[in-house]
Amino acid sequence: MQVAKSKPMPEVKLQLLVPKQLNMENKSSIRNTASLLMVIFTVMSIGVVSCQKNNSQEIKTTKKMEKYEWRPTACAPKYNPMQIHKGRLLYENGESIYIPSGHTLHQGWGKIGPTHVVGEDLKPAPVKLEITWISYLERKFYTGNFDLPSEKINKLFKEGYINRLGKKDTYGRINIGLIPGGEVVVWMMGNGWSKEIGIFKASETEVSIKEFSPYAELSMEEFIDSVLEEDFKDEVKAKMNPDSIPFGKWNAYRKKFEWKPSVAFKKEGKLEEIRITFFNGESLYTIGSNKILDQFQNYAIPDHIRMEWTDQNNNQYGTRIYFEENEIHTVFEKMYEKSKDVPTELMLTIDKYNSDITIALQNASESIDIKKARIKVYETSN
Repeated sequence: MQVAKSKPMPEVKLQLLVPKQLNMENKSSIRNTASLLMVIFTVMSIGVVSCQKNNSQEIKTTKKMEKYEWRPTACAPKYNPMQIHKGRLLYENGESIYIPSGHTLHQGWGKIGPTHVVGEDLKPAPVKLEITWISYLERKFYTGNFDLPSEKINKLFKEGYINRLGKKDTYGRINIGLIPGGEVVVWMMGNGWSKEIGIFKASETEVSIKEFSPYAELSMEEFIDSVLEEDFKDEVKAKMNPDSIPFGKWNAYRKKFEWKPSVAFKKEGKLEEIRITFFNGESLYTIGSNKILDQFQNYAIPDHIRMEWTDQNNNQYGTRIYFEENEIHTVFEKMYEKSKDVPTELMLTIDKYNSDITIALQNASESIDIKKARIKVYETSN
């Protein structure tokens, strides 16, 4: 019996072709899928980066756009008239607000001067000061371009202060003080509050009469003569002496000591509010219960003090105290010469009749009476 031999299976090319075709299709499909995924990933990446960029810009813009309600002003010491030729405060973005110019300034050190109500109420904190001015008694122009402590300014705007009503308030003016000799002091000011933020030194410069006063038909010397002669009353002119300008006086006023005001009553009483104005142009004006009054602080020497208080029967009283400049400076210097690092109190003691006040600068080991201050006590109405 013959067994038929099986014939070899013919090569099935289709079986070989199908896998190849499937492989190619898979590869093509994979390539297409990969391409699609790459597109999606790229779009998502762009979106994420864009969002991150936008968020970053938003944060940056928010920081830059932080604004406060304030206006610029300027001042000069009494009997030392100045006039701003041009000045401005610049923001971080390069924009600026001008400082009122063209006014003869002599209202007093640290006092509010001309203020122009222009532009937006809300403005960024300034980062730079540019100013040119004339010192009339010196017959000199000064100019300067100064970087301001913007972090300190922003901090003061945000922190503000406690006002005489016990409520939080903040600063509303930036005051530029011009000193003989070319120095510039800058304060932030609010309702009875003033804080120095810096002092700067300008340099002498030349300004022509045509630039300073385009329509004047006078020389610069003649123009200065006319201002000094015509803009002041006789009693003021009598105290304006070009030969005895107290250079360095206002810088000396900036010296600070560690002390605090303390109010004591011979009979029961309650301090309602207190306002202290310092020789350096700073001031505070707050409710009597403000805890800051219990803390020893670095203050300049006080120029004058105003207070109001009530007695046990709810009667209201007030006082104004004006220190004699030489005496109060001598007392502070003498006290701190002996006790430099000892906390000191300016003690104001109200008598039992609410009619008189005694004043002394004292610490744990010494007390110096202040006798030359002018004191006025009065009864106030509800």
